[in-house]
Amino acid sequence: MKLFKYLKHLISVILVLASFSNVLIAQDDDIVPFGEDSVYQEYYLGFNIKTNMSGGLVNFALIKPLPNGKRKIILLTQDAFMYQAVGKQKSLGNPQKINLFEKYQIKNPNIVSSLWKLRYTENPNQQLGDYLGHTYNKANLGWSQNDSIPFLPTNAQMIILREFGIDRFSDYIYDEKAFRLLNAMEDPEWVKAYKESY
Repeated sequence: MKLFKYLKHLISVILVLASFSNVLIAQDDDIVPFGEDSVYQEYYLGFNIKTNMSGGLVNFALIKPLPNGKRKIILLTQDAFMYQAVGKQKSLGNPQKINLFEKYQIKNPNIVSSLWKLRYTENPNQQLGDYLGHTYNKANLGWSQNDSIPFLPTNAQMIILREFGIDRFSDYIYDEKAFRLLNAMEDPEWVKAYKESY
């Protein structure tokens, strides 16, 4: 009789624990939509215009927006960003392998190499080269017009960048905003207006 009560109690405890674990599993936020046309995407390709430890002037990344407003960041090399953006490399940020440069009408994907120009009056790596005695290259002039702080754009230029989601240079912009910025950078009229924003 005691064994029967013990087993009955043990089974009750196991059932309670099992139902509790089902509740925890049900709280998982990875909800995948149904249907053949939809592809679940939680990461996006993007970048920020902040120097990094290896001397780079831009950080390329996969960005996952989180419900609390923060972001999970997986850093990429520029080459990996490019391969994933054109759909030539498997990517959490481009699961359908679409050529995002074509989608956003970017004619020269290498425009990503000019992102530093939005922040600096001249390439800081060029300044180091000048210091070491290398020749000066006018192509390494940036678009920032801030003479008092040469590593920051003017307030008027920051207003332009805010349209693309850049409030601070540590901010990552991603998905459509990132590629719209790259598209704008190819437009000589946009570049002229940016350079003339004092």
